[in-house]
Amino acid sequence: MQNLEQIRAARALTVASTTSKTAVSKLPAMILTNGLLAATAFASEKKADRQTPKRPEMKAALDGATMHLATPELGITILATARTCDDLIAKLCASDAQNLHRATSEVLAFLSYLKRFTAKEGSEEKAED
Repeated sequence: MQNLEQIRAARALTVASTTSKTAVSKLPAMILTNGLLAATAFASEKKADRQTPKRPEMKAALDGATMHLATPELGITILATARTCDDLIAKLCASDAQNLHRATSEVLAFLSYLKRFTAKEGSEEKAED
């Protein structure tokens, strides 16, 4: 049986290649300042063409966090079928404050591992508004 640290690290390793250290580094402060739902909405915001995300590396990090939250070992049953940022927002909006608080704490712990495992620097800051 794995402990939470092992579960977080294993999931973060699978996501690390799809995001950047720069993108992941901004997320914890955004979550603490604005909340998980607002930070997730910001990261998953789409461009004018409504197809591609404005911040693909941030979205990839939070999609990975969503997949992590769906891990049965965490016991957050409302998020068991969540796969993307949109799923996370919808399910947490329909849930209670306790699930939102638990998800926020777990995402912050997950992001600390993800930040350590990402190797590349991002280019999102140059392309932002």
